[in-house]
Amino acid sequence: MTTQTKKHNWIARLLRMLLLIIIVWLLWIAAVWSLQHRIMFPRGMIEDYRIMKSTPPGIESIWLDTADGNRVEAWLMPAEGLEPDQPAPIVFFAHGNGEVIDDNLDLQWLAESGTAVALIEYRGYGRSSGSPSQRAIVADTVQLVEQILKRTDIDETRVGYLGRSIGTGVLSQVARTHPPNAMAMIVPPARLDTMAWKFGVPPFMVRSPFRTDLAVQEVDMPILILTRDRDQIIPPQHASMLDQLAPDSRLVTLRGTHNWLDDDDEMRRERAEIRQFLEAHDIVTR
Repeated sequence: MTTQTKKHNWIARLLRMLLLIIIVWLLWIAAVWSLQHRIMFPRGMIEDYRIMKSTPPGIESIWLDTADGNRVEAWLMPAEGLEPDQPAPIVFFAHGNGEVIDDNLDLQWLAESGTAVALIEYRGYGRSSGSPSQRAIVADTVQLVEQILKRTDIDETRVGYLGRSIGTGVLSQVARTHPPNAMAMIVPPARLDTMAWKFGVPPFMVRSPFRTDLAVQEVDMPILILTRDRDQIIPPQHASMLDQLAPDSRLVTLRGTHNWLDDDDEMRRERAEIRQFLEAHDIVTR
């Protein structure tokens, strides 16, 4: 075998190897494309015991019947300490992608501060039907916000948003058409599409990017951003980016990881920051 022949064989093997790598990568991209919403919205990992069979006492269950035949739930905690005929300010809450509204009954502390609290569920989560995506969840949330704000016991002029993790992405998109008086963000991702590289795919493949970085520049509202110093899921750089982009924002760093604060003192500090922020914008009254 001549040197020239050996060289041609080596090049041919290299090209076959590169072709195989490209084919495997394209197959991987196709798999991630089709499965990305299962990855982004891992509702199948939520244990059954966390989903209640009935609405807790003192909480009202509200249902949205969607145009595509699904039903999406929200829970409404009434404000405490108001006069019987006094419309209540309201905080709309959107949770993280590994939660259901049932996990967030501790937000009763906000209701005790004199504001109603609406816990918005995502389609496909808990008792709600359907398949989640950015487009669907945002559309559902917009309709639930509109539905709840029509109530005579709610003051539509005093509205706050509170989101955690991916929930900040949901509410920031809602705020583009339905801006609140103020919004608090807990461990917010600035955008989810840039995380695609962790799975070996380019950002443009992400169908639900939740571009909070764009939304905060478009909506004129005060924003409180709460990040945590050891968050390895949504690094604090995301919060810093949002703080730089938003016209009216305040950034607070707490001690903890993405899902847990270090201790009760940090939990009380987080609640105090949220309460003072909402009180400053006439959403919390006591």
